[in-house]
Amino acid sequence: SYQSSSFLFPPHSQYYAPRREMNDTEFTQIGAESFANFYVPNAIDDRYDTSFPLGMGAYGEVMLLGCSNSSRKPIAIKKFTEPFRDEKRAQRCFRELQLLREIDHENIVKMRFTYSTEDSVDDLKSIYLGADFAGNDLQTYIAEETETGKQTFTLRDFKKMISELLRALKYLKSVNVMHRDLKPGNLAIGNNNKLSLLDFGLARVMDEGNAMTSGPGTRYYVAIETVAFGDRTVPQIYNEKADIWSIGAILYEMLTGKILFEASNSTLKAIEICGPIPDNVMSSIFEQIVHKSIRDSLLKRSNSAIRIDFIDCPVRGLRSQARPWLQGEISANIEQLRDFFDRTLVFDHEMRMTIDEALAYDFLSEVREIDKETTASHSIEDYGNASIDEWKRRIWDIIQANPVE
Repeated sequence: SYQSSSFLFPPHSQYYAPRREMNDTEFTQIGAESFANFYVPNAIDDRYDTSFPLGMGAYGEVMLLGCSNSSRKPIAIKKFTEPFRDEKRAQRCFRELQLLREIDHENIVKMRFTYSTEDSVDDLKSIYLGADFAGNDLQTYIAEETETGKQTFTLRDFKKMISELLRALKYLKSVNVMHRDLKPGNLAIGNNNKLSLLDFGLARVMDEGNAMTSGPGTRYYVAIETVAFGDRTVPQIYNEKADIWSIGAILYEMLTGKILFEASNSTLKAIEICGPIPDNVMSSIFEQIVHKSIRDSLLKRSNSAIRIDFIDCPVRGLRSQARPWLQGEISANIEQLRDFFDRTLVFDHEMRMTIDEALAYDFLSEVREIDKETTASHSIEDYGNASIDEWKRRIWDIIQANPVE
């Protein structure tokens, strides 16, 4: 529940500054230090008396607003960082707003409102997005288990989370959307361990040929076909199976508390763990690499690699690395777990499971809810490149259509 989470709501005054009037609309400045320029409309501020900074990254910062004396659910407000610094950044901001406005699924965070402290498209600089607070992220819970040595989740809980994540991906696929940044930090866990998929800043509507910019996502969780070995502007061909690789990496971290591919070069770490890169995949990589010495080095590392057994490997296998309190459940699911890793963490995406195959896999059968494996009845339009002024206009239209109520 929200009350039992590791986030503690500090006193209202700790993060709030005096109210100020901006462009005929009153806003309250909240936050401290790095969050000092974070504003919320008084219509929102009046409903909540506690605030807490949830986190910040390269593209935004998020503040949690709660109410200590009522049953009103907390909300999370994201402020986009320098959304109009360049065209690519503006496009990313628009895509996240567009997707969250049009997506409607119980395991995907739902946008409630948007606003800006500016009152015209010509002056537009700040963009805010409001959503229900879906719970602390999985990364926080995993770290808490590691720090305290106490169990929070069972294997069945993790199965349920994976199944819910797959249902979200199935829905996204039906509107031709890939998330492209699956990781524990983008998975919120709420009441009854319900999973909600967060942060669509790197999500993308797939075009007809699935050609997309290489290099998205957090390197410890990305599939090899999305890695930028050369020029990031060169389009790569990949599909929703790139997200399936990420699920395998996330499951390992759920069970062990350890990031599977954590290294300065996560691709070389993946080769060390998952074995040789198939010839057809290596050929695609070589097309991006200009220097023969780099190609030769990568090929040598690949050819000498041997895939680990994800269960019995003494260094990384689940028998030795999984949480002690999960060992009993893992022993009862050994072959299903081994198969699941072998069908997700494989370099050739053609050999990976599809989303539907993963949903139907034996490993997840006890938590499967077929009636919740829904698809969308509409499509989402993909917008190509545009000028910053055009992105501003499109974002302004979304703000006007989704006001604070």
